[in-house]
Amino acid sequence: MQVRFTIIRFLSPTITPMSDHTENLMVLDLEALVSNLDYIKHLAGPEKQLIASIKANAYGHDVRLVAGALQKKQVDMLATGNIEDARALRACGIDTPLLLFAYATAENTIDAAKEGFISTIPNLTSAISLNAITEVQIPVYLKIDCGLGRLGVPLSKAKKFVTKTFQLEKLKVEGIYTHVPFPELTSSAWAQNKLIQFDEFIDALESDGYSIPVTQAMASCCVLAGLRDESSAICIGHGLYGLSPFSSEQAPAFRHLRPVIHSVSSTLIHIGHHDKGSDIAAGGLYGTSNAHVVGVLPLGAAMGMRPPADNKEMFVLVRGKKCPVIAVSLEHVSINLDDVENVAIGDRATIIGQDGDESLSIQELAHAWQVAPLQALMSISGKFSVKSI
Repeated sequence: MQVRFTIIRFLSPTITPMSDHTENLMVLDLEALVSNLDYIKHLAGPEKQLIASIKANAYGHDVRLVAGALQKKQVDMLATGNIEDARALRACGIDTPLLLFAYATAENTIDAAKEGFISTIPNLTSAISLNAITEVQIPVYLKIDCGLGRLGVPLSKAKKFVTKTFQLEKLKVEGIYTHVPFPELTSSAWAQNKLIQFDEFIDALESDGYSIPVTQAMASCCVLAGLRDESSAICIGHGLYGLSPFSSEQAPAFRHLRPVIHSVSSTLIHIGHHDKGSDIAAGGLYGTSNAHVVGVLPLGAAMGMRPPADNKEMFVLVRGKKCPVIAVSLEHVSINLDDVENVAIGDRATIIGQDGDESLSIQELAHAWQVAPLQALMSISGKFSVKSI
């Protein structure tokens, strides 16, 4: 018999648990996370180290629960741009090596090193400043820009950056990495060429006698598209959480990934019965031609919820029925309960997940809002109590 443990963490002191019936609740499927991790490692090959990206509250999930599960799977490194998240993980017993993406001043980078974190240096100016003020040698990773155009020194100018940084006595270069994302499978040839260029750059450095313990270029899109490189590690974000890194056509490998979001739900706190001819101004309805039953959820813009975009519909599930969203205000969501029998205050309203024969996905929520699924998750990240199954 398999025994499953439930872990629950309340993110806001203003949210009070109602036994196991929390008003607004996100449930994570950590078995799906582990399954995705194992599949990605299978695709990449056993020789690759795995850096797990847990930035932005583990892509809107829950950084503590996710990091705990990843540590149990003995990933090689965790990576985030948020030092507060890094500190919180150390405080709750996560001791996996932790890389900080470029995020801060030289002074803060030194503080991070004192706390045992490895910082990213994105340019020579930062490296020189850091070397000048640190009293002890600190470990760093160097960021190279292979075409993303965000952080790092462009590949064409990177040799000077790397060689000069290696000459700085108080910086110990433990890794060099880049990021080669592409939103469409049709761009995979471009990405493969960038991977080759990065490999050649690293080869040239090693031929000149530079020892680089960790090199990394491939992320979720590269691995799922079946690309290959010679770097020692991969850094995976989207794929870990069952999120697609592609905006339209999906890589065939993506179908093997499972969403880590099991469900997002709320609780009916009020049910209003409105006679024919009533006004429901919250939804822009006046002198209604039919009677309506309207439910209210303790959600709203303050909890990251949005109204559906123009000409789009948004639904929640109550007692296995799809219920249209009527309005989203600052702290409440109003829903149409006309088709739900025996509905009662305290019933669950599912925003993402399964209820009876009906289900709603993060993709459907994102479509209603006309944003990417990850953007939808960012809207509600940290706003719900979170537990795992």
